Amino acid sequence: MHSKHRRLTNWIKYGLQAVLYVLMFICFFSFQAISNPQLLNLSRTAVTTTMAFILSTMVLSVVYGGFDIGIRKKRSVLSSMCLTFFITDIITYLFLQIMNVNPQNPEANKRLTLLGEDLLLLIIAIIVQMALIYLIVSIGHKLYYRLNPPKRSLIITSSQELANQVASKLEIHKKRYRLCECVHYECPDVEASILAHEVVFLAGIPDTEEGQLESFCYQNNKSIYLMAELEDVIISTAHSIVLDDMPFLNIHRVEPTPFQLLFKRIMDITISLFGLIVFSPLMLIAAIAIKLGDNGPVFFRQQRATINGNIFSIVKFRTMSVAASSVAEQHSATKDDDRVTRVGRFLRASRIDELPQLWNVLKGDMSIVGPRPEMLENVNKYTAEVPEFRYRQQMKAGMTGLAQIEGKYNTSPKDKAMLDLIYIEQFSLAQDLKLMLRTLTIFFRRDSTEGFGEKQFSCPKMRVKPLLSAASADSNTAETTADAHTDAYANAL
Repeated sequence: MHSKHRRLTNWIKYGLQAVLYVLMFICFFSFQAISNPQLLNLSRTAVTTTMAFILSTMVLSVVYGGFDIGIRKKRSVLSSMCLTFFITDIITYLFLQIMNVNPQNPEANKRLTLLGEDLLLLIIAIIVQMALIYLIVSIGHKLYYRLNPPKRSLIITSSQELANQVASKLEIHKKRYRLCECVHYECPDVEASILAHEVVFLAGIPDTEEGQLESFCYQNNKSIYLMAELEDVIISTAHSIVLDDMPFLNIHRVEPTPFQLLFKRIMDITISLFGLIVFSPLMLIAAIAIKLGDNGPVFFRQQRATINGNIFSIVKFRTMSVAASSVAEQHSATKDDDRVTRVGRFLRASRIDELPQLWNVLKGDMSIVGPRPEMLENVNKYTAEVPEFRYRQQMKAGMTGLAQIEGKYNTSPKDKAMLDLIYIEQFSLAQDLKLMLRTLTIFFRRDSTEGFGEKQFSCPKMRVKPLLSAASADSNTAETTADAHTDAYANAL
């Protein structure tokens, strides 16, 4: 029954995805064919333009995640699909205009023309596509969660503090997970609790006990989420190898090659120069707005740490009051921080305050992609709390990166360290290009610039004693205990 339900869900999901992709293709080519009738014939222009559209869609779907209904939030899927087809349309449009240039053909363009009737038709096509994306993603979202109600979820941990941390993350995924219980890993009926739930989250459990619980979950086909630790990140890069007839996991550190570092630096110089030129009008407007706001300095400089602990002076647009910016000892912004100016709030929300860092990239202090450079005060504080935090300095600091994209301004130091370590361990030039493109998704997230502060969430009190002592004592099997456990919990709800 469960298998049939999963197949039905997949059929609906992939069916809607196929319909969406076909509609995007038809929409683009239908509008462009109004002024380019050759697209309706089996011509070189039609074939080349079609291939450009299909290949761009395939690559960008991998970059942005595609039609991940049920895996990511609706807003994330919408932003991913909109970016995928917006960029695909631009690329395909450029190919079409290039193919239309033929000085020898009186019916073709004598030179490359990007502005004109085709551009207007492109804008109309994009507007129609965005509307269709919203409609189909909304339908898919509703159908998925109607077929897949929130899964009964269990947190097994070693402290209430860790349980609260996990619960705070599940709070924004209420449609996927319904947190029912939090149990200490040494609780006598922990296995019965596992059998009574569909999803199990393991956090902060000693290795031996964690391995036993993982094995039990695996045997009983329970979905497991394991809070990542340093050793888990290291193992994630392991390669399986068989020596004679014995399987091993081969773990070794892969350092960036001289070619990779050279190419990365060339990309940094090229992109930072291009960015400084293209965004110079926007930066000028931001500078004028800051100056008119309180007549204070436009830029804010602060000491930050980068590769090998080297110190450099980062440059940003000033977003806080003059008094707050001149304080010797700085601390991270909090939610509704009164130090942030009215202009500063807009600059922070739009990430315009980060643009001057392109100068740091051009100088070589930073890279476009890399671990986020932290304030020196935070580096010392976080390293004392989370020893793994120092491993972030194995690569040059960057304007964007995995922690900046997947995390938030107020992401915990440990989670920042884990995300940055995942990037470092899995470094590749292709990954850098992918992260550059994915940076655009930040602008669609409401919580990306969320300051430090208390977050509202609910978490059951961690249980250390059996829920049904009598039932557990009389039961002969774990399944019987689980049934009694489930009934008792349902009554409690």
